[in-house]
Amino acid sequence: MRKKILFILLVMLGSAFARTQAQKTQARKIDTVAVSILDKMSAMIGDLSSCSVTIKSNYDVQSKELGLVKHSDEEQLFLHGPDKLLIRSEGDKGSRDFIYDGKTLSYYSLDNNHYGQISIPASIMEMIDTVNKLYGIEFSGADFFYPDFVEDILSEAKELAYLGLTKVDGKECFHIAGKAGDKTFQFWISNDAYTLPLKMVIVYTSKEMSPQYEAEFTGWQVNPTLPDALFVFSAPPKAKQIKLKPLTAKK
Repeated sequence: MRKKILFILLVMLGSAFARTQAQKTQARKIDTVAVSILDKMSAMIGDLSSCSVTIKSNYDVQSKELGLVKHSDEEQLFLHGPDKLLIRSEGDKGSRDFIYDGKTLSYYSLDNNHYGQISIPASIMEMIDTVNKLYGIEFSGADFFYPDFVEDILSEAKELAYLGLTKVDGKECFHIAGKAGDKTFQFWISNDAYTLPLKMVIVYTSKEMSPQYEAEFTGWQVNPTLPDALFVFSAPPKAKQIKLKPLTAKK
């Protein structure tokens, strides 16, 4: 009799656990088609030995007098292996270069003819994490290059949906949208053999006036031959060296 009661209790507990897990999954509304597309895109980027792409970004900056003011930048990104990166940026933040050779990140302002260097022996992604945390330096579109990109999306997302096929600049692409606790996001992924990102939009819904960030990716070059000299920084004539201040020193 006791064994029957114990068996019934175990069945009831198992059923309750299964219902709870099903309710959680249903409440999150995660579309497996969207996950599959993002997985394929992430795997493709992870397999690249080198690449180049142009990233055009638009972002809102809050002004006390004017509300949200739209700013823009255009960046040329060149990446090789796990530890070489060149970004040439022009726009509202000025004309700037970021060169990483696996040991040192060099920052150069073309507008002011000054440069600063930070010693960071690491991989590209570790370098990006470090300079963002310590110096507040951000790199457009960097999220797509993280190996855990899809896992990070799934850990945050309350909803993730595949919305169907559409076009960005005449190219057919998969449209994916999602919602997390503090933001909504959309991705447009090319519908071709490479499944690379073409566009992204993030709306920070938890911030005042819900500022947006938008980036378009054009001119993807897959596994191009990039010379090592591209990632070597040489200070231009009369350039002044400055010390880059960590965020804590700016307060």
